[in-house]
Amino acid sequence: MPDEIVVSFSGPFSWPGAPDAPSIFDVNEGLAAGIYLFTVPLPDGYLIYYIGETGRTFRARLFEHYTEHASGMYHVFAPAEFARGEKVMLWPGRFDMACRKPKRECIAAYPELSGPIWEMTRMFRLFVAPLTCDQRVRCRIEAAIANALYATPGMIGNFQDKVNYSPRADGEVPIGCVASSSARLLGLPERFSA
Repeated sequence: MPDEIVVSFSGPFSWPGAPDAPSIFDVNEGLAAGIYLFTVPLPDGYLIYYIGETGRTFRARLFEHYTEHASGMYHVFAPAEFARGEKVMLWPGRFDMACRKPKRECIAAYPELSGPIWEMTRMFRLFVAPLTCDQRVRCRIEAAIANALYATPGMIGNFQDKVNYSPRADGEVPIGCVASSSARLLGLPERFSA
């Protein structure tokens, strides 16, 4: 294990492709595995909404996310407010901890949700950090970043989707990490321990 792991995010990318964000499905970065972020662009940087990890290609994992998002299985938020970093929920999806909807209801709600889903699809900007470490280390890095974001007061901490991550366990040796990006990722810690 190296003394320090560099978590270098590239992007922004998007699902459909945009002038400022090519499609993750069309770029070489999509062929790697590692840590990825869903963000929303704000005037002062990119506000992180969700962090994930994958041992498969980013293209494969992010396509799975897209199919869940596009079919109303994930949270759907009012797009205008979401673009300002505010979460006004229109639909809880099937993973909401307080109000899980069955697949049948998600499918039935699609006609009403398709407009906001498409607006969110176009809004999301994706960042990826290729890593070659094993899954346990990726999970620890993912959890360390998420916990740092959760602990940030104000908009950054409030904007996070609440997920059950797998942080470093008692007895696991801490791993030093350095995060970087050419874009400003709001709340991303520069140095952290996973």
